[in-house]
Amino acid sequence: MQDHPTPSRTRKSGGTVRFDFALALAASISAAPAHAANEPAPPDTSNAIVVAEAGQTVVPPEPLSSQASSKGLIADSHLNLQWRNYTDYFQAPDTIYRHAWVQGVQANFESGYTRGPVGFGFDASLFGALKLDGGNGAGNMVHVGKDGGGSGQLAWAYPGLYDIKGRISETVVKYGLQTVTNPFLEPHDNRALPPTFLGASLVSNEFAHATLEGGSFTKVDARGHTNLSNLTTSYGGTRIDRVTYFGGSWRYAPNGELALYADQADNVWRQYYGSLSHSFGDPRSIKWSGLANVYSTHDTGAARQGKIDSNAYSLAISAQHGPHALLLGYQQVLGEQFFDYVNETNGIYLSNSLDVDYNAPHEQSLQLRYSFDGKYAGLPGFKAMLWGAYGWGANGAAGAAANASTDAPLHDLYWKHGQPVHGHHHEFGLIPSYTLQGGRFKDTKLTFIAMWHNGSYYYPDGNNMEYRLVVNVPVKVF
Repeated sequence: MQDHPTPSRTRKSGGTVRFDFALALAASISAAPAHAANEPAPPDTSNAIVVAEAGQTVVPPEPLSSQASSKGLIADSHLNLQWRNYTDYFQAPDTIYRHAWVQGVQANFESGYTRGPVGFGFDASLFGALKLDGGNGAGNMVHVGKDGGGSGQLAWAYPGLYDIKGRISETVVKYGLQTVTNPFLEPHDNRALPPTFLGASLVSNEFAHATLEGGSFTKVDARGHTNLSNLTTSYGGTRIDRVTYFGGSWRYAPNGELALYADQADNVWRQYYGSLSHSFGDPRSIKWSGLANVYSTHDTGAARQGKIDSNAYSLAISAQHGPHALLLGYQQVLGEQFFDYVNETNGIYLSNSLDVDYNAPHEQSLQLRYSFDGKYAGLPGFKAMLWGAYGWGANGAAGAAANASTDAPLHDLYWKHGQPVHGHHHEFGLIPSYTLQGGRFKDTKLTFIAMWHNGSYYYPDGNNMEYRLVVNVPVKVF
């Protein structure tokens, strides 16, 4: 959340755009989502052989489950390196200047599972980074110590992931420091190294065309940090002792999916999430895609962040012809509070969460996006996206009245320049990227991100511009 200081409230990470946020969202409304990182792999049926005698009908054998196909703890293990060179330049006129350049690396070891009905294994990763440039004000762009300082540190390393895991058939259970992907706890991976979360998770693909998952997490190893800390809310900064979630998705058609989830941040909120996506047609003519998302948030227990009773939703529709696609997205917050989510996450699956979130009380926003996919134009590996968004109707009067005292914990969130937050704002952005299609450095990806935001005087997000250059180089050791 708090990546750089602001005169009033803090905005989401100095530009919320994760490296591939736009491309990922475009993909999410035109194809079935990929499996989460800790989901079991689909069964291997490559060795299945069916022989039919003349005049006979032979039913192929049921494919083996992932666990039944296990080759063992060591035989199925993998070690991969992920190098990331990350450069960032951010400027808010007359207030903030930030620059950082960091080389990060992840050494990720993933074991297989022992054989038998129940398999066991473990994962371990060493994260490291070297600061090439950057100083005071760079925040979690570089290194952050336990005391909040530490930006002068030249290099740092720490265990970024460690977990033990068990598998039965198509169900995987993990405990330890790990990553998960769901509407509440997807890592906000837009730095040299990603955040990871301490807790337990379960992902099951036992049912055809459906995925069920649940988890409970208590700590985070945040971006730029080398130590565990408490979970907090992204905008309110409120401590969360534990986040527990459960839900799943159902692929009801080759190009359609329904998802339902619920979570509880102890003594802060309960959230419910639902989404529906569907597409039809062919890019050679026109492929139409639609996506609807909705969150409903309500305070619970001790209500550490005060009364919460709000809903937020987004609707997006896109049309693709060959390499060209246009998307129109509408989003609205219904309630007196900011739509908030867990810090260090992308737990806001709304279409207009871009450079900023468009999540103020009562705010409405509209986005227009153009995407180019070189796969359909003889330029495989090249993608680009250009977008513009406009938000209006924000009204934080009720939240300001509830936090009128300057000592109130949410005062700076609901007040701007001596008035309750209100007004309008807009942004523009551009993300071209290229992924090498072959050769020694195959799958290396270069991404450039440019974003410009302008907010009215009493809107919480101010004027800024940001540029990033990211180079990801994956290396498969074994």
